[in-house]
Parts: sequence; structure tokens; C-alpha cells
Amino acid sequence: MKTVVWFDVIFCAAILPGLLFLFPLGEWFSVHPDYVLLFVLWLYGVLFVGRKVLGPLLAQAGRGSVPTAVGVLFLMVAVNLLMTFTPVNFPITPASRVGQMLPHVRAMWVLFLAVNAYAIPVGYLAARLKALSRVKEADDRQTAASEALESKRSEAGDALTGEIRIKADYKTIHLPLSAIRYIEGRNNYACFHVDHREDIVSQIALKSVMDMLPDGKFVRIHRSYIVPLWRIEKRTAAQVQLMGVEEKLPVGRSFKDNVKNA
Repeated sequence: MKTVVWFDVIFCAAILPGLLFLFPLGEWFSVHPDYVLLFVLWLYGVLFVGRKVLGPLLAQAGRGSVPTAVGVLFLMVAVNLLMTFTPVNFPITPASRVGQMLPHVRAMWVLFLAVNAYAIPVGYLAARLKALSRVKEADDRQTAASEALESKRSEAGDALTGEIRIKADYKTIHLPLSAIRYIEGRNNYACFHVDHREDIVSQIALKSVMDMLPDGKFVRIHRSYIVPLWRIEKRTAAQVQLMGVEEKLPVGRSFKDNVKNA
């Protein structure tokens, strides 16, 4: 990403000013300074829109991104066309005419196309690199979380090598203790959130589940939640963050001492 930023700096500070002076801007500025200044500001605006809007829109996978980008580009072309229709009296020589196109009109279209030819591809590339960087960062976080989880599981030792038997879907399931993320109470049912498989729902009260679990390895933090002690990553008086679990679980008022002493 730093390379893309350097490209922007070089283009804005060197290449675009160099392109501007390919045309007699000094002579034009002496005649209509306000028009020339507006034209230059417009080009930098085109650069910004192409770099930050059009390129990223084209890099998105959504269905509406390409039509939106085409619409924005159409508006930019329309504005540039309106600027070329603005009546000005720049010096004109026979050598400076190309067909019936006035020299400043030719300059406006050449520079408009040149700026877009840089801004849109670079904006697209920067957006793609940023998206790939996010994916890599997410993968790295996932890998680090998995490694930390396995490390914690190993530290928990033999106490988590056992299993509990629960009835669900008219059959008995042997559920390893080490696979349990947390257990959620839903009225007279218990939902076991586990690693690498769908949740298991059993018709059993949460209090009965607590009696089935080994002492000192699980803690009830809320009237609706039981969590493994070894998975607790962060805890406060109000909530608990578990390893391998995105959402934070609440701590009930009457269970704060359980969390504090865990």
C-alpha cells in the first residue's frame, strides 16, 4: 500500500503538473486565470474521484458496483463537456487548431483522459490489495486464535479428555468435554455450542447439565450460560470473552462471584 501512496505523490506532484505544461497554460492563465485555476482544480478532483470512488467501485463484487461506476464516470464526462462549452477567448493560432477543436478544449479532454487512465486502474489495484490484505489479516488472526486455542486445550490436560453423554434427536451423543465452547439454556432445553459441528440441543435443564460436568472445569456465569474455564480469554464484571467464540457472553448479577473466583 505504501507503494501506491508513492505513486499518487509522484503523479500529483510531478507527472500531472508536467502534463499541464505541455499546453500553453502560462499564456492562457494571463488571459483567464480564474478559468485555468478552476480547470486545474477540476483535474485534481477527477483524480480523487477516480482513485477513491471509481477504482474501488470496480473492485467490488456487488452487482450494483459497475453500473454505479459507469454512472459516476458519465457525470464526470458531462461536467467536463460543460466546461469545454464555457465561452472563453484564449489566444488561437492556425497551428494550434486540430480540425475545429480549440486548443484549450483539446487540452481539457487529453488531460481528463490521462488522469482517468491513471486514477481508475490505480484505485482498482489499491482496493484489491486492501481487500487481499484484509483477507490475509483475517486468516492470520484465525490461525493465531486456533493455535492459542490448541495451546489452551493442551494446558487444560487430562481433565478435558473425558466426555458427557447427552440425549438429542432420539439418540445418545458422546460429547468430548474439550469440544464444548459454551452451553446455553433455553427454557427447559440446553444448547451445546461445540467446535467443528452444528449445535446440539437436548431437553435438559441447565442445572442438571452443571451436575454432569467435572468440578472446577466449568462455571456458570449466567442463568442461561455455562462456560469452560480454560476457554475464558477476558472477563469483566459484566461479560466474558471466550477463545474461539466471537460474541461476548453476559455475566449475571447473582453469578459474578463465580466468575471472580474462577
